Amino acid sequence: MAKELTVSRDIMMEVQPTAYSQTCEIEIVGNIVNRQQYDGVEQAYSPDYTIRPCVLFPACSLIDPDNPNETGTCNAELDSFKWSEVTADGITVVASNETASIVSGYEAVTSGSQRGTLNVRKNSSVSTPRTMRFEGTWIDPQSGYKYTFICNKSMYVEDVTNARAELMLDSAPTVEWNPLRHGNSKKLTVKVMVGVTDKTADEKTKIWWYRLLDGGTRQLITSVDDADGYELTDVTKGDNGQVSSITIDCDLIGEGIGYEVRACYVPTGDVPTAPRDGDARKVTYIKRSIPPLAAKFIGSGFGVSADVGGIACQAVVSDNKGDMDKDVWNGVLRAKWQRITYGRKTSKDGTTTMTQSAETLGYGPTFVCPFAAQKTIRLVIEDRGPYNLVVDDDGNALVTESGEYIVAREIDETNG
Repeated sequence: MAKELTVSRDIMMEVQPTAYSQTCEIEIVGNIVNRQQYDGVEQAYSPDYTIRPCVLFPACSLIDPDNPNETGTCNAELDSFKWSEVTADGITVVASNETASIVSGYEAVTSGSQRGTLNVRKNSSVSTPRTMRFEGTWIDPQSGYKYTFICNKSMYVEDVTNARAELMLDSAPTVEWNPLRHGNSKKLTVKVMVGVTDKTADEKTKIWWYRLLDGGTRQLITSVDDADGYELTDVTKGDNGQVSSITIDCDLIGEGIGYEVRACYVPTGDVPTAPRDGDARKVTYIKRSIPPLAAKFIGSGFGVSADVGGIACQAVVSDNKGDMDKDVWNGVLRAKWQRITYGRKTSKDGTTTMTQSAETLGYGPTFVCPFAAQKTIRLVIEDRGPYNLVVDDDGNALVTESGEYIVAREIDETNG
């Protein structure tokens, strides 16, 4: 038998767990959508879920960042799931992986690739709006990490009893406004339709526009001549005196602003002075959004002789559509130039770490950086911020001699 002289250190062979990203989106299967109409006279729904259900599939996916192939759904591997009905009265579990149907009118698929699919056989109620909520879990057997999938799907119902008005707003619920690529003027126009007839300018139609303020309060819009409406540039009224459109200067919405429009059509009787609970409603939120940017700079040369006083640098800013003209981005963004000094720091235990310090040299799309050997130049692109109303110490809006409201960015265009 051979004589053992030495033995190596044991090394465990392990499978490196994958750190997945996850997505969940509720898809409608088939042509029975999550929107119904209810006629109280006929006491009928269209579509009628008790005849043909609305089928909701919660597409759950685990995305392997190292796998270039298209990611499929992982519903069949879910450890558990449940569906809940969410209303103003509370949350009620209606189905789960253990019990396909807990509440009458709902039934879930509990196995196979379509696991988690919910058949909604219960019609919506006009008086009690509801949202269907899916919650699923999967535990990675390698890492033990628990992935949770949560997604909601609203079930809409419109009361078409007695020619109820339908409100049409030419804006998505959420609009991302990019000040670098989009024009600053946005017009919101509403139509009030009764069947196929446009009743927007009818004397029996009433329209209310509201600005949505922080905290959930609403502010009625009547004109463009007040401090609260300084972002409005125009209001259009029809022959019936109702506001059919508003025009917004998106440069003046701050980080974002919401608008709500309510409307009703009353064929007989008096038109109400305020919207009623059942009247049509549309909401849009306009959000100031600058997409991911890339910054680089070009110069007259960085390996130079020691007697050179400075290096002329030019900032280049680009997004997913390519490089932008400096005259476009410089009004919204600011180029900041820094000199970076690197060093080393040794702690008491002998650990050495790299350090760096930044010294701001100046601002502007072009800049002459003073030459310093063994120093690094860095370009930082800053957001000048949205325009905001300028107020005094008491919160009163400041105006010019001609009565125009004064607005300013956090970093104005003259600063860099």
